[in-house]
Amino acid sequence: MTRLADEHGVTARAANSSVVRVAAVAVLVGALTLAIWVQRNTIGGALGEIAGLSALAITGLAALTVYERWSRANIVRRLLGTDVAIGRAVTIHDVGTAVSKGVPLGGALGTALRWSISRESDVRPARFASMLIAYGIATSFVSWLLPLAALSIDLTQRSIQFADVVIASVIVAVLAGSAVFWTLILRSDRLELWASTRMRGLFGRIARRLPSVGAHDPATGVSEVRTELRAIARRPWWLLSRTLLAQATGAIILFVSLRSLGVGSELGATEFFRVFFLAHLAGTFAPTPGGVGVVEAGTTGALMAAGVDTTTALAGVLIYRFLTYVLPIAFGAALYVAWRMGRTRRVRSTEVRPARLAVHGPSFDTSLPDLSRLAHQGVRDDRHVGRHHDTP
Repeated sequence: MTRLADEHGVTARAANSSVVRVAAVAVLVGALTLAIWVQRNTIGGALGEIAGLSALAITGLAALTVYERWSRANIVRRLLGTDVAIGRAVTIHDVGTAVSKGVPLGGALGTALRWSISRESDVRPARFASMLIAYGIATSFVSWLLPLAALSIDLTQRSIQFADVVIASVIVAVLAGSAVFWTLILRSDRLELWASTRMRGLFGRIARRLPSVGAHDPATGVSEVRTELRAIARRPWWLLSRTLLAQATGAIILFVSLRSLGVGSELGATEFFRVFFLAHLAGTFAPTPGGVGVVEAGTTGALMAAGVDTTTALAGVLIYRFLTYVLPIAFGAALYVAWRMGRTRRVRSTEVRPARLAVHGPSFDTSLPDLSRLAHQGVRDDRHVGRHHDTP
C-alpha cells in the first residue's frame, strides 16, 4: 500500500508539473503576442532597418556567431577531455542549450540529453558531472565579473555616485561569497561524506525500480568529481578567461549590430558595455526560458535611455537575440535530429547483423583449425571434373 501511495504521489506531482508548464507557456505566448501587436509599427520599422544591413556587416556578424558557438563548445571539449572531438562537443553543448533555452524548465532535460550524447564518446559520469559544475561556476563568475569590469571602466570617465558604490559592493559580495562557498566545499572531507551518504540513499531508492543501479557505488563518483573539480580549481584562469571571451563575444555581436545600423557617438563603448551587462544580469534571473521578453525589453529600454533611437535600438536587439538565442535553438534542434538519426542507424545495424547470422548461419565452422593448403591443392577445375564424368 505504501508503495502504491508513493507511486500515486509521484504521478500526481508529475501531472501538476505538466499543468504548470503548460500554463506558463500559455501565459508567455499570450504576453509576447500582445506585446508584438501593440508594438507592431515599431517592429515593422526595425525589420526594415535590418533588411538594409550591408553584406560586410552580415559577414562580420556571421563570423562572430560561429566563433561564439565554437568557443563555448571548445570549453566543453576541454573539460570533457581531448578524446571528445570538437564536432561532438558542439552537439553536446548546443543540443542542451536548445532544450534549456527553448523549453520551459528544460534544464533537467537538456542535461539528460547532454549525458546521453557524452556517453557515446565514452565519457565517464564523474567527468561529465565535473564538466557541468565547473562550466556553471565559471559562467556565474563571469556574469558578475563583466558588469563589475564595465562599471570600473565607466567610473574612470565620471565621478562616483552612491548607486555605483551599492552596485559594486553587491557584485563584490556575491563574488567573494561564491569563492568562499566553493573553496569550503572542495576542501571539506565532511561535506564529501555527507554527499556520499545522500547519494547512497538516492541510489538505493532508484535501485528498487532499476536493479542495475545497485551495482554502482555513488561514493566513488562523489570522490572522483571532487578530485577533478579541485584539479580545475588549482588552475582556474584558462576556464575563466575562455568563458569571459565567449560571454564578451555576445556583447560584441550587439555592439557591431548597432554600429552597422548607424548608431554612433550617442552610445560610447564604455556606456554600451555597462548597459549591456546590467541588462544581461537582469536576464539571468528572468523566469522565462532564456530570458525571452525580459532581455529584449530591458536591453531596448536601456539603449533608449542612453540616447539610441527606439526603432534602431529594437533592430539591434532583434539581431542580437536572433543570433544568440533563436539561431542556437534551431541549430541545436538540427543537431539533435542528426544525432537521433545516426543513433537509429547504429541500432538497426546491430540488430540486422545477428538476424542475418540467425537466418543464414555462419559461412564456416569457426571451431575448425586453419589448415594450410599446398600449392597443388587448389580449387578443382570444373572442366576436368565434367570431362572425367563424361568418360565411359
